[in-house]
Amino acid sequence: EEVREHRARQRSLRMAQALPVIAVVGYTNAGKSTLFNALTASAVLVEDKLFATLDPTTRHLILPSKQEVLLTDTVGFIQKLPTTLVAAFRATLEEVREADILLEVVDINHENAVEQSETVQQVLGELGAGDKPRLTALNKVDLLDDPAEADRTLFPNAVPISALRHEGFNELMDVLGRVVAATMERVRVKIPFERGDLVELFHRRGRVREEAHLASGTYLEGFLPPQLHDIFAPYADIAAREA
Repeated sequence: EEVREHRARQRSLRMAQALPVIAVVGYTNAGKSTLFNALTASAVLVEDKLFATLDPTTRHLILPSKQEVLLTDTVGFIQKLPTTLVAAFRATLEEVREADILLEVVDINHENAVEQSETVQQVLGELGAGDKPRLTALNKVDLLDDPAEADRTLFPNAVPISALRHEGFNELMDVLGRVVAATMERVRVKIPFERGDLVELFHRRGRVREEAHLASGTYLEGFLPPQLHDIFAPYADIAAREA
């Protein structure tokens, strides 16, 4: 219960930052923590055993589009979960329910890669997270005789990578940026001059398509993460009334 409350507090802090949250999910030993470490330059425990990552870790990540997101590492999924680990497993995966986007890591070199991914999808469905926007990192292509063997057609938004060798990261980050952009909402707002902090926030967290300095404030049109909707909603009403 104490662990659950701690994680709930951590999720509240992340929500307060109003950043899109991307959860890294996948079958155990697919290379999730290795990818997480490589993308965020952190030092999450990497072990070749079940449930090495039972305490989710979250880091900031800047995409090529300059969009800032939060990346969360989670426990590895598995079939026929041992009874003694059910509680810890379920508590950890609360992070998945709270995420905006899922980054699934698949060990494409494993003979049961498709079946393992199906297990992941089954668990996601049970968690009520099966319909979240998702992309797939086909990991360990460096172990294939021919990297072209990685069949992208079997997985959504699939990108072949090697987390260990940092291969395929440019394409992965570009695709991730597009997935994040697709979740954004188009808005028009007029920000009073005394709220220059909100103009800066729009530029930092969103994508500005048009900006104009009017007599009564700064007009902005563009795209924002849904997490910022409540913050900017009052100023969207002003822009609509004066349009």
